[in-house]
This record gives sequence, C-alpha cells and structure tokens, in this order.
Amino acid sequence: MRKWKQLGFNVIKDSFDQLPTAVCFFDPLGRIVLCNRQMYRLSQHLFQRDMQYLGEVEAALASPPDGVKKLSDMEHTYRFPDKTVWQFERTMVTDQSGETYIQLTAAEVTELHRVLVQLADDNRKLDEDAKELHELSKNVEAVAKEKERLDAKSAMHDSLAACITVTKQYLAGELTGIHADSVLQEWEKSIAFREMTLLSAKEKLFHDAERSGVTVQMKGEEPKGNAADLMYAAMQVCLNNAIQYAQATELSINVWENTGSYTVMISNDGKSPEKVIIEGGGLTNLRHRIETAGGTMIVQSLPDFSLVIDIPKK
Repeated sequence: MRKWKQLGFNVIKDSFDQLPTAVCFFDPLGRIVLCNRQMYRLSQHLFQRDMQYLGEVEAALASPPDGVKKLSDMEHTYRFPDKTVWQFERTMVTDQSGETYIQLTAAEVTELHRVLVQLADDNRKLDEDAKELHELSKNVEAVAKEKERLDAKSAMHDSLAACITVTKQYLAGELTGIHADSVLQEWEKSIAFREMTLLSAKEKLFHDAERSGVTVQMKGEEPKGNAADLMYAAMQVCLNNAIQYAQATELSINVWENTGSYTVMISNDGKSPEKVIIEGGGLTNLRHRIETAGGTMIVQSLPDFSLVIDIPKK
C-alpha cells in the first residue's frame, strides 16, 4: 500500500514538474513545501542556487541581481538572462484540511510583453503622426489664406490695369461713344474694390450690411483668434443669402462660449424658406472651412432659417 502511495506521489510530482508555469508553495513561516523544476530554474538566475525560503525570493525580486531586469511597463515582471519575461504573483491558498499555504507563481509572458512594447511603439508613432498632421493642417489653412490674399491682389491688379488702359484710350481719342463719366465710374469701382480687399472679415461684413440696409444684432462675446474669422465668414454667407433670398432687414447672431469651443447661431427676420435649403456655393465652402478647422455646421431650413456652427477654440 505504501508503495502505491509513493508511486502516486511520484506521478503527481512529475506532472507538477512538467508545468510550463513556475510554481512554489511555502508554509506560513516561509519554508518550501513543494516547488517545481521551472521555479528552481528561475531561482538559479536569482541566487545561483536553489531557493530555500520565501523571504530570500522576495528580497531578490525587490533588488534583482545582475542579468535579471525588473520591467516598468508591467507589474511584478522581470526579464531573465535568457531573454524570457516572467510575471510573478503571490497568493494564499488553503487545502482540504484547512491548512494555509503561500503560493508563488511565475508565468512566462515573453510574447505578451513583446506585443505590449510593439503596441506602445505604434502608439508613439501614431502620436507623432497626429502632431505632424496637426501642423500640416495649420500650414494648409495658412496656404489657403495666402491664396485668398494673392487672388484678391491679382483681381485688384487686373481691375486697375483695365482702368488705366481705358483711361489712356479715352485720352488718346481711341474710344468713341464713351463719356468721361463712364471712365470715372470704372475708377470708382476699382477703388471701392481695392478698399474692400483691404478690409478684415468683420469690417467687410458690417460694410456690406450697412450698404444693404441690414442691421446686425449680436448677443454674447466675440470669439477669439481664428474662431472669430470663421464666425464672420459664416455671418457673411448668411448676410448674402438673407439679402438675396429672404429680403431680410436684420441679421441676428447669438454666441455661447463652451469649455473648448464656441457655438454660434445665425438667423434673420426675412421670409422663411419655401423648401429645404440645398447647400451650394457659399454654404458648401463655409462647411468645408468649418469642418477643416475641426468644427461642425448645421443648417435648419424649416420653419425658419438658422445656421448653427460649433468652432473649436484651438
């Protein structure tokens, strides 16, 4: 009978030794009760010998010897000289008779750690790409503004050149049927156009509103920085449409400052749209500018027109 018990223990011990996980049990005083080969193999790296008691294992893990490195990106995890990575865990277990033991396990997580390192590296590269895209978007916006300025200057140059040409021809008597008043009107148009190109978005809006007999009523604080430019661009589009389609006499703007953005609602006192507004031209270009800046735009057609934009502060 004793022989069969010994045989059964040997079978259990052999199976225990074959476990890929390193396992060791200690009594409440920290003395080894049962330990498998994998744990003894790790102890050779920690002490250059087999472990004796729990305290020396904990001391070695707290201050690893040369060749064993504690990793900061995973808790209780160490890289051993053979490049394998092991994660240690201490738990309390109780057997069927109520005896309590301390269980120390070490699971190999080499592949998991490699994946986590790769993931961290990928995330770092994504952050770098996001920063580059952010800088690129700012450059694109700057290029777009510069293009607008160059287009305005080019148009102004063409207008002045045409006026000068007409004036020369008139003075040389090469134009028949043209009166001096017509030439002066062309110069007035060219000068007015030049003045308009030099105005800011805000100045142009109020200039156009005054010329059209439209009152601009604004409630709330004006946004700061580029957000203000986008708001006045939206107001300009709404003013143009209000004059052309709704015969409005007043443009109403409400501004709310949020934690990271500004919300602007624009409406008018003109005729209500007869059907759903289909975006095109000014509204389409405005939406592109707003969304490129990271904002949103909502157009309400019925029962009354209103435009709501949300513009990021940064």
